[in-house]
Amino acid sequence: MLPCAELFKNELDSKNLHYGYQQIDDNAVNISFPYGGRVVNCIFSGDAGEYLSLYLTYETVPEEKIADLIFLCNELNTTYKWVTFFVDKSCNLVLHDDAILSLESAVGEAFELLLHIISIGDKAKPVIMKTIYG
Repeated sequence: MLPCAELFKNELDSKNLHYGYQQIDDNAVNISFPYGGRVVNCIFSGDAGEYLSLYLTYETVPEEKIADLIFLCNELNTTYKWVTFFVDKSCNLVLHDDAILSLESAVGEAFELLLHIISIGDKAKPVIMKTIYG
């Protein structure tokens, strides 16, 4: 297993948190963290797993609301600097973050970024839901 991913996995184990684990290939691992009916995919890649990308597929967007949501994503991207919001080709609202880790900081930084993406998703939820369903 990639060292940074293994350190993160051990941290989740030490906190008795549930997660999924998938070896994507020799240089990539996905640790999926369920939260609030959604899943944050934490993809570690590189020789030591030092490249981390987090993806939270937040909500499927009805086609007639895509333009409104893209406009909202622009606003949210100026409000929340740690996470980017976008609508993917499958009409899903996605929250995303990237980081470069070191072995010394992997556990703390990866866990902090996981908490950030969840927290920002929670803070933005009212305006997202109002835009999609309002």
